[in-house]
Amino acid sequence: MIALLGLLAASACSASAETRAGYNQADVRFNQQMITHHRQTIQLAELAAERGGGDYVRKLAKEIIPNEQADIQKMSGWLTSWSESVPAEEKTDEGAELKAGDGFDRGWLTLLKGHLEHGVHMAKEIQSTGEHAATRQLADQIVTTQNEELSAIGKQLAI
Repeated sequence: MIALLGLLAASACSASAETRAGYNQADVRFNQQMITHHRQTIQLAELAAERGGGDYVRKLAKEIIPNEQADIQKMSGWLTSWSESVPAEEKTDEGAELKAGDGFDRGWLTLLKGHLEHGVHMAKEIQSTGEHAATRQLADQIVTTQNEELSAIGKQLAI
């Protein structure tokens, strides 16, 4: 009987370790911070959808929103499965100074460029410190996608 209880306790500890295995605090921190970062990106994109003057800016803004929302859903799911908190949504004033009309598109692209560069930096960091394979895979995707966006934005700003 004691041996059976010992086996049951060992298997319970093993199951608990397995649910925690495969991710670390760097993964938790990255997902929490990237959720906030993506929400800020969505808020910036919503500004451009409202105030953007050019086709490129309006199209980019409309593409960004569903992609960032999908990432947020994934990261929120991981955090929830790890019994970690999902950050509350907060409004940001970033971009509020940009008024519709002349100069909006250039100002918005410049602001977005800096924002995406920060996201790439965050994603590259987790590639070397994270343990959660799906988080590292998402980070790879973020680096690729946002570097492509940064290249296109650079071309638009050069015009």
